[in-house]
Amino acid sequence: MAKDPQQENEGEIKQQQQVDTRIAAVRDLIFGENILQYNTEFADVYDKLKALENQTKSNLAESVSQLENKLADLESLMDHKFQDLSEDLDRRLADLDDEKADRRKLGKALEKIALMLQE
Repeated sequence: MAKDPQQENEGEIKQQQQVDTRIAAVRDLIFGENILQYNTEFADVYDKLKALENQTKSNLAESVSQLENKLADLESLMDHKFQDLSEDLDRRLADLDDEKADRRKLGKALEKIALMLQE
């Protein structure tokens, strides 16, 4: 009888697993302590990296928030200054208009005086 191809594959898989188990056993005998130490050290390094990443994200978010607040404050200050300057300019223009109006009144008054003197 011919063997079923599925049974042949299963046999090969079992044989490969036995070889892998033997290799793992030899590796553990030779490097067991070192591998455990390395794994522990790598786990510590990964934990520290994760903590630093979280801290960096937190610091970045805080910095962005502070910058946004400072920009909002600056915008408010600039609006206030612009409004003050605009009010000052309007006031000065009104003062100039008043001064011009006074000159006109003076001119008309002088004309009236000149007309009176001519009579």
